[in-house]
Amino acid sequence: MQWQRWRWLWIWVGVLVAGCGQLWSSESTPAPTREPTLPLLGYTLLPPTVAPGAWVLQTATPLIAADGSTPFSPVTMRLMIVGPACYNTPVGSLVCLGQVHNTLDDPVEQVTVEVQLVARDGTRLAVGEGLLSRWLLPAGATGPYRVLFESVPEGYAGAVPVVTAGRIAPNNHYADLALRQVSGRFVLNQYQITLSVVNKSALPADHLAVTMLLLNESGQITGFRQVYLDADRRLNPGESLAMTLKVIPQGPNTVGFEAFAEGVLVPR
Repeated sequence: MQWQRWRWLWIWVGVLVAGCGQLWSSESTPAPTREPTLPLLGYTLLPPTVAPGAWVLQTATPLIAADGSTPFSPVTMRLMIVGPACYNTPVGSLVCLGQVHNTLDDPVEQVTVEVQLVARDGTRLAVGEGLLSRWLLPAGATGPYRVLFESVPEGYAGAVPVVTAGRIAPNNHYADLALRQVSGRFVLNQYQITLSVVNKSALPADHLAVTMLLLNESGQITGFRQVYLDADRRLNPGESLAMTLKVIPQGPNTVGFEAFAEGVLVPR
């Protein structure tokens, strides 16, 4: 299966994985301002000064392994994987970025992705694995993954992704965090977004994380940053946290971005 031209906007938290960046935050009580002009549930376009690019999606999760077995669970078979786009880094490594779409009616968690680097004849040259960069993947939602290879194997010609693990989330202990006042622009060679994360839950939230993706017109990830806040930083119900994130694109033709935030509910 192929997935092109995604139109979702998310907000979530994590660690820096692509390029250098900066984080600035401040606390405030959410003001009764109008909704942001940029759509929170749509594809947010950048200024039309950057020419869009095109890409080819890689193979989705296979239902039968190479040895003829079927190691994939009913959950993983319903998680559609797209990409990855792989980029050489200045230190000689290779970073592969893609997304997983949840076609189930239930949220899933603990999603693991495997990326195989292959030669032109399909020979497997290297295998890397990583967790989905989203704690909870709601029904119908899409979340990014990142797999890093320390070096590029000789004869490398492409990458094939597979969802290897995932389970239905038994309990919803994650906070309902919303984005407000979203804006984005290029600042020199970096893309910068300013946003405010609001806790819409009835309970406080901690272990806060914010994630930002840069995309080309076809939905291919061209830049990726995750930032974790201090573990003891708590966002009370109705409270907001303003911040600015910067990401250096790793791929060309960036025309849009997605952002989302995640957090864990603090029990009473």
